Amino acid sequence: MRKKHILTAVLLTLFVVALLQIDRQNLIGSLRQIPLWLILLLCALQVVTQLLVNLQWHRILKLSGSQLSFKSMFYIHSQGAVMDAITPGVKFGGEVTRAVQISRIGNLPMEQAAAAVAMQKLFSISALFFVLLFAARQYIFAVAALFLLAFVGLFIARKWKKVQDFLSALREQIKNAAKNKKAFAALLLLSLFIWLLYPAKMYILAVQFYPAANMFYIAGITFAAYMVAMLPIFPGGVGGFEGTMSGLLVAAGYAINDAAIITILFRFITFWFVLLLGLTFIGFCKVRRKLC
Repeated sequence: MRKKHILTAVLLTLFVVALLQIDRQNLIGSLRQIPLWLILLLCALQVVTQLLVNLQWHRILKLSGSQLSFKSMFYIHSQGAVMDAITPGVKFGGEVTRAVQISRIGNLPMEQAAAAVAMQKLFSISALFFVLLFAARQYIFAVAALFLLAFVGLFIARKWKKVQDFLSALREQIKNAAKNKKAFAALLLLSLFIWLLYPAKMYILAVQFYPAANMFYIAGITFAAYMVAMLPIFPGGVGGFEGTMSGLLVAAGYAINDAAIITILFRFITFWFVLLLGLTFIGFCKVRRKLC
């Protein structure tokens, strides 16, 4: 854990040092290369991304027998997004919030709500696994070993009563989802599409500075930054994400000021804008005094 803290601190320090080295005039020049309509387009794409993620949640809960509406699920998802932003690492706080709220608002037993959250993560991680496997086939044995360790951990944890209840509920939900093969395939493809939207947005930004930018390399930089952001150190992965992305862009030949602008704008659109969107929707629902 200490090494992870040191790594993230180094990445954050490098990012701050890079920002201090940027000339103000060059920074303004880089910003002017990105038209306002493009930023609005990327924000609109991020809204679509959030709606698609919410659609996935809604479909999974529907397969689980829940009657939660799309709007109510978006309210819960927004609360989870806010918690993701203020808790360290792998979205643990957000998933706990979603499970608790799904159980409370959706009138589901806690183990079924937790199983629904686990189902969504399974679809999301499975899609990410296929993407990373395609991008880095040489690491297949390392990835397989991680999945094996996770399986062994679950097997050992089965002796705990609450874990048994959770695994039983998860097994039932997987069986129910597997019965509807079209829905199961659609959810997996939806997860894949959602993940691919992130490097697509990154590529749209990158080509504003380098029209010959390589889509596959940009995708690799995007996913590498997200992998580092998953380290449970700083809230929302702040620091590690920015340091990794800007550092890899500079290594790819991008000017420091261009790399910084791309990183800042991408992070704003995919993180801070999402946080603002979630807080706005939650506030709107609170004002109406109902779950939208």
